[in-house]
Amino acid sequence: MNKKNLTRGLLALVLLLAVMAGGTLGVNALTAPVIEANQKALLGDAVLIYDKADPAASQLAVTADTVQSVYKDDVKQNYTVHLSTSEGYSHGPIVLTLVVDYEGRIVTLNVDSSADDKDLGEDFLPSFAGQDSALAGVELVAGVTFSSSAIRSAVTDGMNTLIENGLITAGQKTGEQLLTELIPLVYPGLVNKAGVIQGEELPGSGSATKGYKALNGSGSAWFIHEGDADYLGVASVVGGVMVYDAEGNPVDDSALLNAVAELAAPVNDDLHDKQQAALARMLPEGAVLEPMQLEGLANSVTGAYAAQTEDGVLYAFAARPYGYSNEVMEFYYVLDENGAIVSWRVSELILHSEYYTNYELDETGYKEGFIGLTSDTFTGEQAQITGATMTSDAVETAVHDVFEAFGLLMENRG
Repeated sequence: MNKKNLTRGLLALVLLLAVMAGGTLGVNALTAPVIEANQKALLGDAVLIYDKADPAASQLAVTADTVQSVYKDDVKQNYTVHLSTSEGYSHGPIVLTLVVDYEGRIVTLNVDSSADDKDLGEDFLPSFAGQDSALAGVELVAGVTFSSSAIRSAVTDGMNTLIENGLITAGQKTGEQLLTELIPLVYPGLVNKAGVIQGEELPGSGSATKGYKALNGSGSAWFIHEGDADYLGVASVVGGVMVYDAEGNPVDDSALLNAVAELAAPVNDDLHDKQQAALARMLPEGAVLEPMQLEGLANSVTGAYAAQTEDGVLYAFAARPYGYSNEVMEFYYVLDENGAIVSWRVSELILHSEYYTNYELDETGYKEGFIGLTSDTFTGEQAQITGATMTSDAVETAVHDVFEAFGLLMENRG
């Protein structure tokens, strides 16, 4: 190759690299307009009836933050709902297009873009087709529960928006669906941050069709069918036994309460010895721990104790929320009589730290930042660790749940 050809070749290479670099830098800026153009191309003659950017000029009343816009197409006899959620694994945006016919059945669901890079598999999105608002045939994807749960919840928001505005009728949910959806509300200790059950499924017995034993040892839940009615039984190791109807109303029925207690007795974990030993190391020498029962509590707290010391009473708690990869984390807290954190410890703050290093943390300073906090001064921001979202969520859950337990303890003592 002569000198002139070599020079031309190098110049071409430089220009090629420049073009490639420019394309890379511009991809993020181009993504949103491309998605918007693709969405509009699919809409045809559909009429915009809701726009989050201009709700005052819209025809619908919408409360769900995930719903971005709604179009109505009288020719195709369907509605197109554009959705965006940040409740997935990465907490980045997942943009969806949902098409629902006038009969209230889903035609298609597409992911237009997603900050989550985990594979949803071949069957998850197609499983929405033909479903009504009950979504009875849609199951979360194992190993991708945060992303698939976020998508399912966003779709529910879209369907509920159409229902609440009288555009479609609601699908009929089964008793099991209603009880499953009730669990995060009445037994948050059984679910992770995304509201997905973290429990070992147990076989039913008698009127109980099945049960779940919480992986964190907080207790168990039971699905009960009596006559034409469905009930959810909760047996918390700290909060005792509770029963709810399918609408979430407490049920005071001694037969049902006794049945749940009998079901739970052989399966619920007894963590008292382990927890008392861990908490005793955090208390003044000679402190006497007295286990406390907090009726109605069913969060991640698995132990509550009053600690008698020479200087007065302290309150000690154990909490076991779900952290990275839904693994159980063990937290221990000591609070003073005013509910302020005196000390706390965790068995392992960053799980698998030998493999995962992409986070920023001064652990000593981080832990000291909780001392003196009360339920009034804890905002959740104190729990945040840059690059460790799941751990941050677990810490926030543990602190929140401990403060809830302390408040209930004070309320009961009156």
